[in-house]
Amino acid sequence: MSNSSDNSFANRLYRADGSPRPIGVIGYPIKHSLSPVFQQVAFDYHHLPHRYERWEVAPSDFEAFLEKARQEDFLGLNCTVPHKRAAWEAAVARSEEAEGTGAVNTLLLDEAQDGWLGHNTDVGGFLQALYETDYNPERKRVLVIGAGGAARSVVYALAQAGAVEIAVANRTWENGIELVNELGMRFPHTHMYATPLDPAAWPFNRNPRTLVVNTSSHGLLHPDEAFPIDPDAMAGRDADRRTYFFDLTYGETPFQRAVRDRAAHLLDGLTMLVYQGAMAFEWWTGLEAPRAEMLAAARAALAAGPA
Repeated sequence: MSNSSDNSFANRLYRADGSPRPIGVIGYPIKHSLSPVFQQVAFDYHHLPHRYERWEVAPSDFEAFLEKARQEDFLGLNCTVPHKRAAWEAAVARSEEAEGTGAVNTLLLDEAQDGWLGHNTDVGGFLQALYETDYNPERKRVLVIGAGGAARSVVYALAQAGAVEIAVANRTWENGIELVNELGMRFPHTHMYATPLDPAAWPFNRNPRTLVVNTSSHGLLHPDEAFPIDPDAMAGRDADRRTYFFDLTYGETPFQRAVRDRAAHLLDGLTMLVYQGAMAFEWWTGLEAPRAEMLAAARAALAAGPA
C-alpha cells in the first residue's frame, strides 16, 4: 500500500495555506494516553510546528469525527480502544498488517487515494521491542494469554517472524479458537492452537516455551489481585529460567509481579507503545523517529504519574 501518490512528504505536512495539518490520537476514554507526550517529542526533534493533540471520541461519533477531520485536512490519526476496527472499516486502502489483523491503529489522510489509508503499527512495534532484547521468535514455541485485538496483533507478528508454535490461552475458549482458526489459515507453517486459561487443561508439551506474552486486561481490571496462572505453568516443562515474559500493560502489574523472579527477561508494554508510535510518525512524515528520546519522555511521564 502506497502512503502517498508522489512520496512528497515535506509538501503533505502542510495545508494549502502553509499551516501544519492537524495530527493526534482518538479513543474513548483518552485522558490516560501517553501518546501526546512522546509523539510531540518526535515533531519537536525535527523542528516541525505540528501540535500532537488528543480527542475523546465516543464510538457513536467516530464517523462524524473522521468526516470533520477530512474536511479540516488532517494529516493523520492514531486510533486506540475502541476504534481500531472502525478505523479498519473506514480505510480505503490498508497495509498487509492491517488486513491480517483486522485492525487499524494509524490513519493517514491521502486525498490522492480518495480518503484514509490504514496501517497497523502494533505488529511492528511489538517485534521491534522484542528484537531489542535479542529474542528472535523464529522456530520458537510461544504462549499468548488473551484473545482480543492486542492478541491478534501479537499472534500475527510472531507467526510472521517464524514462530513454530503459538498457543493462545483465553478465559473464553471460543474466542481463542476463532483467532487461531483465522490466523492459522494465513500462516499455515505455524502450529496454532487455543486452550482454556486453566493450565490443567493444557495439552502436555515436553518442550518449554521461550516466550510468554500477556495481552489480557487482567492488570487493568484487577490491579491488586494475583495473576491467576503460575509462571512455571506458563513457561512449560523443563523451561529452566530461559523464558522471556512480555506484558503488554505497562507499569506494575500482577503479571509482572508473578513472573519477575522467574523471567530471563521481563518486558512491559511501554517500549512497544512508543515503538508503534514511532512507526506511525515515520509513516506520516517520512522522517526517522527519535526512539530513544521518545521512550525517555514516556518513562518520565509514567514515573511522574497523572498530571
